[in-house]
Amino acid sequence: LNDVAKRFELRDIDLLEKLVRYVYSTSGNLFSSRKIADTLTSMGRKTSSATVDSYLSALRRAFLVLRCEQEGIAGKTVLQPLQKLYAPDTGLRNREVGFASRDIGYQLESIVFCELKRRGYEVRVGAGAAGEVDFVASRRSERLYVQVSSSIVEGQTFERELSNLEAIRDSFPKIVLTRDSL
Repeated sequence: LNDVAKRFELRDIDLLEKLVRYVYSTSGNLFSSRKIADTLTSMGRKTSSATVDSYLSALRRAFLVLRCEQEGIAGKTVLQPLQKLYAPDTGLRNREVGFASRDIGYQLESIVFCELKRRGYEVRVGAGAAGEVDFVASRRSERLYVQVSSSIVEGQTFERELSNLEAIRDSFPKIVLTRDSL
């Protein structure tokens, strides 16, 4: 992080460390710079969404954070779409969050995102009226919808993951990746 701060002339190392820890611990969740800035300000640490964006941009340019933007958004959300941020390596992420094993699903999601990118797909988060699809992957004329879950054995999880895919009315492949053996 010191190298990133020096290269991109970032002065607030503490903010940079907090952002890395936050992004790595919440990877797989939709993210808003404005909400992060508001939260930091309410905790007594005044900052702006522009500052948060600037620091995140430096982390992306240093390949410490990967961004996945929303697709299928409308209205006001087009002006400031949400995004998911991922660590490029689960080892980096795990080191930063203390090797917490309780969120295997988010780690799997990060691995799938990185693998789709490695295979040359343009990857976005699917946002629709029915709900979120973890990944909409496009490559030339191909399109692929992917849901990632550690387990779908529970009825509610099974229904949620499948209903989001079933709401999509095209014939492109729809996949649910899980650790379950069904």
